[in-house]
Amino acid sequence: MTKSRVRLHPRYGRRWGLVVLTVTTVCLPGPLASQEVAAAEYARRRSRILEAVADGILLLHARPAAKTMEQWGFIQDPSFLYFSGLNDLPGAILALDGSASEVHLFVPPPPVSFGLPVPNLVPDPGLATARRYGLDSVRSWDDFGDWVESRLEGGADVLYVDEPRRPESAGVPPGLDRVSGHLALWKKALETRFPEAEIQSAKGAIQTMRWQKSADEMAILRRNAITTVSALLEMGRALRPGVTQREAEGVVVATCLSEGGEGPSFWPWTMAGANAHVERLVGAFFRYDQSNRAMEAGELVRVDIGCAGGLYGADVGRTLPVSGRFTAGQREAWDLLIVGYRAGLDAMGPGVEVRAVRAASQAAVVAAADGLTTDMGRRAAETIISGGEAIWHLHGVGIESGEGALPVLVEGAVIAYEPGFNVGPDAFYLEDMIAVTPDGVEVLSAGLPYRATEIEAVMAGR
Repeated sequence: MTKSRVRLHPRYGRRWGLVVLTVTTVCLPGPLASQEVAAAEYARRRSRILEAVADGILLLHARPAAKTMEQWGFIQDPSFLYFSGLNDLPGAILALDGSASEVHLFVPPPPVSFGLPVPNLVPDPGLATARRYGLDSVRSWDDFGDWVESRLEGGADVLYVDEPRRPESAGVPPGLDRVSGHLALWKKALETRFPEAEIQSAKGAIQTMRWQKSADEMAILRRNAITTVSALLEMGRALRPGVTQREAEGVVVATCLSEGGEGPSFWPWTMAGANAHVERLVGAFFRYDQSNRAMEAGELVRVDIGCAGGLYGADVGRTLPVSGRFTAGQREAWDLLIVGYRAGLDAMGPGVEVRAVRAASQAAVVAAADGLTTDMGRRAAETIISGGEAIWHLHGVGIESGEGALPVLVEGAVIAYEPGFNVGPDAFYLEDMIAVTPDGVEVLSAGLPYRATEIEAVMAGR
């Protein structure tokens, strides 16, 4: 099918306020295949995971329902997407049968929206569709229960499932069946339908595979990182006292789109002043207004953003002064963070333990502490060295902007390193997207400022 894509020209539309449109028509292969990652790569992934679950069947459930009116787009279950490439298909089940070395897809009937069946979304069961997607069969999900029972009787000993990166809330008081948590509800459904089956987690095997990126994935993530850099720079130039956090978020979203992305990979965090402290930061998830407020002179802004594209995310961050300039104490505290961050960056490489990266960062702060001259700088050093309100977080980036991390870096891993700390009313935070290379690392989000003077220059339009 065809789809017309309309884009605001990224340069002229911003500079002169003109709506300059470029209209192109692109051919889409249908809603079930990604053009970004080669079909052969999805087949290799399935072959690898079949070996990891050789005694059973890994059952991956697609996101069960369509996006709501409040969401910018349908976001597929990441592991289902990773092994299938089926990005726009809700409710389907991918059965990776390691005991038989086969892969089967069970598809639901077409969903109904606004009283009408949605066309061209669910593929027809049958051999032709199976061949199209390199699977052993594509079947109606009405056959799923009987098929699993036959496999449990015929050689499969275990049913494997994925687990979320972090525990999900049940959404109810103790003693009641949970009402939230897609993956936990899926496991519960399998336990109810197959009460005699042994159900185990395949999270470790899945995470190990997703930790190391292919050349196709690296190209997508590099592009997303560059788009996110543009969004952060545009937002930084728009900051000034009186601008609201929501207005800054709008600049990020608009730039993600104008630079070729599909939208934000997560809703932007542009938290000013005390809102940037972690205990208030996380509260934005539960606030209708995203903890919105007008930014004030002298405050710092925690910018944590990502632009999505090619079915993958991004995650980049900086700390920016609302007024365009740091105070002397803020400048010294921020530059101290840069010293620690760069030491951690220098320590990275294949085979390096994540804890060694953190240790290198902290050691560099210890070495620099004696030369500090401001009260805020010294308090920042004390916080980092003592491990008080400081974090040295490192996670993966891929289909999800925030993926789990393994204890040891490997070539091909794409990570986000995000150290941060609080000093009084101010919060300091830094994050880059980093690819681990054979001999070190490549900063995918290159082009962002580091030292305080560099940030001030960017915000002044230089």
